[in-house]
Amino acid sequence: MQVIRLLPVFFFLSLSSFAQLDTLVNGRQAGVILHRGLSAPDQIIPATGKVPLGAELTYSWLLRNRRAWEQCSCFANVGAYANYFTFRNPVALGRTAGAGLFFEPLIFPQRRTFYSVRFAAGLTYLTDVYDPVSNPTNRYFSLPLSAQIGVAATANHRLTEQVHLTLSGYYNHISNAGSRQPNQGLNIPTLAIGLAYLPVPVSYPNVRHWRLSEPARRWMARALLLGSVRVMPRTDKNLEMALPMYGLNLVGGYHLSRSHVLSGGIELADDHYFREQLRRWSYSDQRYQQGSLLAGYEFWHGRYVFTAHMAWNVIRPRPYRPATYQKYGLLYRFGNGLTVGFNVKAYGEDTKGFQVAGGWSF
Repeated sequence: MQVIRLLPVFFFLSLSSFAQLDTLVNGRQAGVILHRGLSAPDQIIPATGKVPLGAELTYSWLLRNRRAWEQCSCFANVGAYANYFTFRNPVALGRTAGAGLFFEPLIFPQRRTFYSVRFAAGLTYLTDVYDPVSNPTNRYFSLPLSAQIGVAATANHRLTEQVHLTLSGYYNHISNAGSRQPNQGLNIPTLAIGLAYLPVPVSYPNVRHWRLSEPARRWMARALLLGSVRVMPRTDKNLEMALPMYGLNLVGGYHLSRSHVLSGGIELADDHYFREQLRRWSYSDQRYQQGSLLAGYEFWHGRYVFTAHMAWNVIRPRPYRPATYQKYGLLYRFGNGLTVGFNVKAYGEDTKGFQVAGGWSF
């Protein structure tokens, strides 16, 4: 792919451009990482038994001011990545190329050998997806453009003040979150080695006397409208159908600190995908609307909010199982209270669709 071949050129051009910046942007870095998979996808025909191989480019900058430190009582890199993986199975799985953003808190960053934990989310393009005729056993992917999320633990060693060697363990997951079936999703655990280059050596402020600031307000509230579209697969008796879901999410919470919030609320859903499922299950006499109680935790990082709630589906049709699920979200709060973002609903490892969200925070 021509774009992949050009990525190293963009990488070194970016190095030369920001290497000339002054110390006010000290902390920026670029990296190159090579991945080797730890397991081979085997629930497919043909199964090659070969592990995935990949390469990744990163660009990030270090958050070093006090306000950033207060978000997690740590210093952290934030940045973007672009990656490419071959599954070494050209018949059924092909290749994938993606890009996204990451947040990476640092552990003991002043030491020569230090550690970090990275959380990443983005989109990826898949060359080979499920097709009932030409690729019927690929139940991992059914949408060419899917989501990719991941976590990594890294040991960083300073070879010099400007060059770091990295050794990492990654756990990435590719899925369309149930927007189209089949959607088994694919976990990609890898070991990775890389190099990071810093045009200007990093210096850290003395945080010995820093203390966490109290939140401006302890109590919070939020109201969001939800929406999504999921695709019901074609069967011998039914055509493929794209069906909407509408919902309302009402949440209130208490700030333990500026960054950590305990919250709970209710969620109402009018899910036409589920209504069609009930019809196909011969439960068309059941009401398909749902109501859930939510309880969980939120992490506030500046204007960004990560939410994780356990949900109890207290209003649901009789055949609906299980009665509990998990809800994860990433939101952005504007200064006037306007809030936008997305959520994903999951039953353990089984995701049931992305939802866009928009509303107001109080």
